[in-house]
Amino acid sequence: MAKSKNSSQHNQSAKAHRNGIKKPKTSRYPSLKGTDPKFRRNHRHALHGNMKALVRNISRRTTPPTHDC
Repeated sequence: MAKSKNSSQHNQSAKAHRNGIKKPKTSRYPSLKGTDPKFRRNHRHALHGNMKALVRNISRRTTPPTHDC
């Protein structure tokens, strides 16, 4: 039986560079999968606190100020 061909890398690098080797697109909010569960729990509570503060600030800005003269 004849030996089978192992591999041929000829021209593969040139083909890859023809359109440019690009970095993978990064997402805006990367997944927290695989991170420490303790960190994820705390992160969730921290985000909730930030949201409450943000809503409070927005409500303060939208109400007209009262003038005591």
